Amino acid sequence: MPRPKPFKYLLATLAILAAQNAGSAFAQNGELSALTPAQSDGLDRSAACRNFDPIARYGNELVFQIRRNDAPVGQHIVRFNRGQDGLQVVAQSNIDISFLGFNAYSFRYRSESIWQDGQLSTLSVKVDDDGDQTSITAQRENDQLVVDGPDGQKSLPPGIFPTDHWHCGVLQTTQVLNTLTGNPNAVTISQTGGERLAVGNGMINATHFTYDGELQTNAWYDADGRWVGLRFKARDGSEITYRCTSCQTDNAQKDHRG
Repeated sequence: MPRPKPFKYLLATLAILAAQNAGSAFAQNGELSALTPAQSDGLDRSAACRNFDPIARYGNELVFQIRRNDAPVGQHIVRFNRGQDGLQVVAQSNIDISFLGFNAYSFRYRSESIWQDGQLSTLSVKVDDDGDQTSITAQRENDQLVVDGPDGQKSLPPGIFPTDHWHCGVLQTTQVLNTLTGNPNAVTISQTGGERLAVGNGMINATHFTYDGELQTNAWYDADGRWVGLRFKARDGSEITYRCTSCQTDNAQKDHRG
């Protein structure tokens, strides 16, 4: 019998798919607890996400610890660099799950993209899902984004956002490019309210958004439009959480502001 692929076709951010709404997240001590309402006005998507500059918001790196059922299993890193061709973004996910001292499952994801004038110009994705390898490429040509993936070639609108999450402009769209399948997914993204969210070794105020439709997941952003959290259900029923380890906690933000 072939081994199950618990992360196959999951949204990661991304880039790993298939999530369901859940009523809990990781608290500061690493255990599951109910999220509490944040004392914040939340994220104004229109204002915060206009002319979004990730280097000004994140610096050159955004780092998440990936947790499965409250146990660390990997890391997701997004790196930003501005070059002659535009903004270069490299996202990598590494997941390893052990059982009785043996590696029971591994997942590797890497995407490289170039952004020009706030839109995706080129994209290259390579995925190794426990030995099952796939790749996706995309190139902007005239008034469309031409995507080659496992299901063949297709033309998509040039302003479509990939499922990488770092650009909060995605929150105002109704279609996203799935970076594991190469297919467009129709989605409804709803703001559900402000919450307190665990990051690194502290807590922050964040706004909770849910994706429904052909892609389902939960994502969190702070008031400046920075991506700070992700949660979804894997196909095997386990809960996957991305906890930001590079995000500043409330105390650190206060110290930084003086």
